[in-house]
Amino acid sequence: MYRNLFTAWYCLGVLALFLATFLILLPFVGVIRASGSTGVLGLFGLLPIFTGTRFRVFPEEKYDERDISFLQRSIFFGFASGIGALCMTNTFLFFFYWMVSGYDTALSIPLHVFWIPMQCAVVVGFLAFAVLLLLLYYKGEQADTWGRVYE
Repeated sequence: MYRNLFTAWYCLGVLALFLATFLILLPFVGVIRASGSTGVLGLFGLLPIFTGTRFRVFPEEKYDERDISFLQRSIFFGFASGIGALCMTNTFLFFFYWMVSGYDTALSIPLHVFWIPMQCAVVVGFLAFAVLLLLLYYKGEQADTWGRVYE
């Protein structure tokens, strides 16, 4: 298995573990305490072990131009999707509190609600990164046309 594919499947596995932990805790402890399951997302900190230059799980594998292109496009798309999700949820949250509680108290958002956009941005960003990386490898050579048209 390629290092990039392993990274994509690892990201999807961490997201599935987070979702399973959240949904299992939800009926027992409530939404606010179940959101503590975002600590599982700390497993993303192990990603440099898989992709770094110093510590590698796959030391004999070399990157070619196609692999680097796929990884760069996936990272950019994941980052852009995460920033987009952050902006949209912050805007929604502000307008929701502005409409419900009035203009005077719209800027007093509780702290546990304030972290919801950050959690959404992390989940959406890593999900977009992993899915696009898997799709690019699934398409193979046709994904890297660089302006050429195949018939």
